[in-house]
Amino acid sequence: MNPEELLDATHGSNPRFGSPPWIAMIVFISIALYNVLELNFLIAYTFKKYKGLYFWSMTVATWGIAFNAVGYLLRILQSDPSGYGHSTLILIGWCAMVTGQSLVLYSRLHFVLQNTAVLRGILAMIIVDGVWLGVPVIVFVYGSNSSRSSLFLRPYAVFERIQLCVFTVQELIISGLYILETSKTLNDHRRLGLASPDARHRLVHLILANVLVVLLDTSVLVLEFTNHYDMQTAWKALVYSVKLKVEFSVLNWLVEFSKRMRTGSLEKIASTPEQKGASLNSRTVAGSDSPMGARYSVQVGSSQSHELDGGDMCIVLTTDVAIDNSRRHSASCGESGIEQG
Repeated sequence: MNPEELLDATHGSNPRFGSPPWIAMIVFISIALYNVLELNFLIAYTFKKYKGLYFWSMTVATWGIAFNAVGYLLRILQSDPSGYGHSTLILIGWCAMVTGQSLVLYSRLHFVLQNTAVLRGILAMIIVDGVWLGVPVIVFVYGSNSSRSSLFLRPYAVFERIQLCVFTVQELIISGLYILETSKTLNDHRRLGLASPDARHRLVHLILANVLVVLLDTSVLVLEFTNHYDMQTAWKALVYSVKLKVEFSVLNWLVEFSKRMRTGSLEKIASTPEQKGASLNSRTVAGSDSPMGARYSVQVGSSQSHELDGGDMCIVLTTDVAIDNSRRHSASCGESGIEQG
């Protein structure tokens, strides 16, 4: 690949003003910026407390899309001959957008996964990938705009594809863990008789949402590996904005599910008819298997015997059970900044 081809593969060739590719890129960036505006309203409306990793990662990822899109828009319009101005905006946006998206997924994972070792491993993966992929990309981008750009073009062409693949796999891992843990939680509910009628529908919705995200990430990879760099950069900003909007559809279900665990599930336990021969363990959920990270404290009272009229004797065991699942849920919602209701 000669330097001119490398330049097209890594920087693009700035489509001619008014050409179909140019128009398509403007449309992609415009829709992405509109989605950013909508996402800011959704964030302000959904999060009642503006704190927590979930809130800040969502906010940073959203504004990262804005910086990234504006940077590429300035590049398309050729308003920065040196290239350093729009490159700075692009890089700030890229770091916030990509790493922020992974942190959004990581924050959401806290609601269903209570394994501290796994959570720390996921966080370490996000940090390490952000550093070892982010620093070289920054160097290559600025180097490609320097007077000695030929030294940086080939490494950048290779590394651009590496970072796209790694970040895609990283998001797949986090999303896969979320689906797995959510499935376990719903299965636990079903065994305990706590599953709502629409639980299966919700799980299907979650899986389809993640399939959509995978397809969007795949489309970015296809554009990159077919050397449509310009189109890929404009399309990627739109893809990340759509992924965050999909995240809100998952978040709304997550909040609804959490509220149901604090109210509806307990009501269902209280109203469930007595089951003969059922052991206490059949109503006990503890540890990492507890739904939505809830922790239950069970207090068992004393047994009593009653003598019935007619000469028949029946031993009735009465058990007082007090269930408290508010502590862990309150902590999770407090960390995320989501209104508990």
